[in-house]
Amino acid sequence: MLLLTLACASAIQYDTPIPAEYPWERAEPTVAQADAIAAAQAYAESEGCFSILVIEGEQILHEAYFGGHSAQTPWPMYSATKTFSCPLAWEAIDQGLLSMDEPAADTLTEWQGLEHKQDIRVEHLLRFTSGLESDFREMTLDGLRDPDEQRIADKYAYALELPSEAPPGEQYVYGSAHLTAFGALMSRKLDGSPVAWLQDQVLDVIGMRFSGWNHDAVGNPMLSYGAWTSTPEMARFGVFLRDDGAWEGEQVVAPGLLDFCMSPTPQNPAYGVASWINGPMGETAQFPGELGYADGPIMTPDGEDMLVAGGARGQRIYVMPERDWVVVQQCDSRSFRDTEYLQRLLDW
Repeated sequence: MLLLTLACASAIQYDTPIPAEYPWERAEPTVAQADAIAAAQAYAESEGCFSILVIEGEQILHEAYFGGHSAQTPWPMYSATKTFSCPLAWEAIDQGLLSMDEPAADTLTEWQGLEHKQDIRVEHLLRFTSGLESDFREMTLDGLRDPDEQRIADKYAYALELPSEAPPGEQYVYGSAHLTAFGALMSRKLDGSPVAWLQDQVLDVIGMRFSGWNHDAVGNPMLSYGAWTSTPEMARFGVFLRDDGAWEGEQVVAPGLLDFCMSPTPQNPAYGVASWINGPMGETAQFPGELGYADGPIMTPDGEDMLVAGGARGQRIYVMPERDWVVVQQCDSRSFRDTEYLQRLLDW
């Protein structure tokens, strides 16, 4: 299974429009920036994308919609949803609810005494090195259906029963199983929904809204692919990450969030904590089809500092701290390539 490829469209639709609200002023890009953005937009539009929003600092440099979509149009984030697990973990750590090196079996007690599973730590779940079997069909495709039509009613319980294919920390394997197990762990610690807790602690503070979130039949939110929202709302999340967990000058979570999310996974230096970063792929890691460079940094040859929340069919939040940029797009593409897009976008 390639990283961001999805075999079918989401069967359930959360299509309630989200009124567009902007906390940023608008500004004109430089001539060089405008030319680069236009080239990137032309490429994205030709590949089936339908939005682009570029923010520099606290100003919108460019915003455009095409293909019948608008700033109010919700669309599935698919695997870009995974990145929400980074601030979820960071805030839980700051509140003393969690540590990266704690055994998951301390909370997931059914793993105690089981080979490999008893050695899985929280960090392994967040870095996709837990060794759990991926089971893409049941963990991902089934979860995109209407809950009444899903084969696996309780995906958190199902993830905990998946077999272990390797000792934890040995290899990076992309998939939904790790964060589904993390969702089970956090739901027990919180005695409730981890997404509802994150919304209350963080997302409501930055004003981020959703039209819906994929759940299983018993109500568990899917941390790997569940969020449906609009381009401006994704931009709020990107600015929050870029500004190290601050919003409009006020620290929402403890400083250090961005470094935490971008800390490389030893088995795959192109992956951080539930987030893509612009490093080289590990020798044993699967190479994602949409991220184009097999040798060296996966997105730009110069290794520009970058965090990417990336989802199937071209959903992207690019966080570029050195440029003070956040770039968001939503797409319905099977051929979009980050390398082609970024080569144009960053040519200024």
